[in-house]
Amino acid sequence: MERWFGIALIVVLLWGLGSFFGKLALIKDIPYRVYLFEGIGTLIVLISFVLFKKVEIFTNFSFNIYASLMGICWGLGTIFFIIALHSSKLSVIVPITAIYPAITVLLSLLFLQERLELKEIIGIVFAMLSIVFLAK
Repeated sequence: MERWFGIALIVVLLWGLGSFFGKLALIKDIPYRVYLFEGIGTLIVLISFVLFKKVEIFTNFSFNIYASLMGICWGLGTIFFIIALHSSKLSVIVPITAIYPAITVLLSLLFLQERLELKEIIGIVFAMLSIVFLAK
């Protein structure tokens, strides 16, 4: 197994656990307070990361607007995810919101001139069809 694949599986596990814990949190609390505590958890990870990687981070430091926009988009998306999760089933919201890579693929095709293989196109079509089935 290649290293990147193992790391990707860790991402899937952590994001799956995160969504599950988010739904548990919403059973006991309001969406906005859940996001507050999610943000605190994110800050703990950020501070730990900066402490362990400060030399690499701050050597030849320069501002990265795209990374900042990424954080804003993920943060706002998380707020809306929590609000949606509050009023629906976890088993429906998570697969529907998991289609976001299709937006990323479209943007990469338009702006980065990436190309898709037939199997990748078929996979994206199936993913989009799953949204239709889940939304009904």
